[in-house]
Amino acid sequence: MEFITSGPKQIRVQYDSWMDGGGTWFGQEYVDIVRDRYPNRTFNRCYEWCSGPGYIGFSLLDHGLCNSVCLSDIYPAAIDAVNTTIQKNQLQSVAAGYNTGTVSGLPSHERFDLVVANPPHFLTCPGDDNYQRIAVDRNWAAHQEFFQNIARHLVPGGVILLQENQAGSINREKDFESFIDAAGLKISAVINSPDHYTPNHHTQIYYIEIQQK
Repeated sequence: MEFITSGPKQIRVQYDSWMDGGGTWFGQEYVDIVRDRYPNRTFNRCYEWCSGPGYIGFSLLDHGLCNSVCLSDIYPAAIDAVNTTIQKNQLQSVAAGYNTGTVSGLPSHERFDLVVANPPHFLTCPGDDNYQRIAVDRNWAAHQEFFQNIARHLVPGGVILLQENQAGSINREKDFESFIDAAGLKISAVINSPDHYTPNHHTQIYYIEIQQK
């Protein structure tokens, strides 16, 4: 299957339907959020954590909001899809994919001024093994590892903008505050999605903006 980004290059993102955890849906809101929040700024290198096939990262690249993109995911098939997208769209000079479930598994040379993600949003939820992989972060273990290691890859002035779901992180940013603070980072803003925040609904998307202290 192909997901075609909506920018001028129309990047043809390769994927299988069971890889989509909302990246083709609320994940595409990132384009407007990044453009509106950081006007007149083009990021040099964007990192999409928990990227799956890269719906978000490739869209930001297509819309000229970043010059290059790095994507990582724990699932080998997702990074196989990323690499196929890179080859088919001749993006070898501006995109790289890594099959790793941890930020500590990224090469040390990778440095970012923008980090985005539609990570697993729930501590627990029903569903098959594939859905569990996409949706569940038990004890926020993946989030903890992310915050423990992302600061070393963040350039001065870099921004982390995570997409979360209040239906899973019921205390919103407070569920992650201790991890963020311990990493030498701070929450600079919390923003409800203008289109995908519906109180008392399964989809309550909000964004946590995080920067260096």
